[in-house]
Amino acid sequence: MWSDLRRLWQELIDELRAASEEAKAEYVLRKWEIDNPGRKAVTEEEADAIVDWFCSLTRPALILRPDPAVSVVDTAARIGGPAWLADDEQWPLDGAGGRLEFVAQLDFARLPRLEGFPDSGVLRFFVGRDELFGANWDAPEKSGCCILWHAGPATGGRLEAPHSLTPDDISPFQSETVRAVGQALSATPADTWHVAVRLAGQDDRPGMAEVDDRIFEISEEREPGHRIGGHPVFVQTDFRRPGYYDDYDVVLLGLTSDSAIMWGDVGEATFLIRQADLDRRNFSRVVFHWDCH
Repeated sequence: MWSDLRRLWQELIDELRAASEEAKAEYVLRKWEIDNPGRKAVTEEEADAIVDWFCSLTRPALILRPDPAVSVVDTAARIGGPAWLADDEQWPLDGAGGRLEFVAQLDFARLPRLEGFPDSGVLRFFVGRDELFGANWDAPEKSGCCILWHAGPATGGRLEAPHSLTPDDISPFQSETVRAVGQALSATPADTWHVAVRLAGQDDRPGMAEVDDRIFEISEEREPGHRIGGHPVFVQTDFRRPGYYDDYDVVLLGLTSDSAIMWGDVGEATFLIRQADLDRRNFSRVVFHWDCH
């Protein structure tokens, strides 16, 4: 008998709590509509349409993951290790004459074909050795990075080992072994989500928080790892906006943080390029950006 009464009492409490929450939500909604004449809450149909639109924003990419079964010398993609330099190339220097830090190499003749990218040629990526790794957040086009492009295969030339770091130098490499020897990466084709979507003027609408939650869940399903193509990954916010670097729409290379390489506090680094520059194989205006937690 007492157990039945306790159960009935609990059911009554639950019903009252649910009714209270529903009334509170209704009050908040009506007050928002009064304070915002002419605007309405997000309907279920509109929410579904927004999520469907978000899902249509996927872009093809190559996800790069460590592959110990592949030789560092023969791999299509790698981070760290000796930098391959053609006979007419020299190790890039920063504005003060110091050596930049070699971080990655891509051999497109050995990579799976990716629309809009070269099908041959070799790219080498170098960043600064200062505490910002050469990034310039105020003027991204002045980032202290260097991209070396060689149109032919990586034959001839020489492999040049990274030079020792001075006490003032900072490298993104967590692993001294990867920095010195390199780490081979295997490439897997994948579609990537846009990590964050901001709908101007919509954030305050009732129901929009639930839409954001659905989009976040989809975004979290994105393939982890370094990447070529796809959408850039920003830990904080996308620094691009209309009229401000929004034409830098191609991820030439994205480097995540892991046990081998680390961008600040588990950050993400991205080399961005205009599609028109990529088509012309002009890598002199690549923007290097990274951010972290």
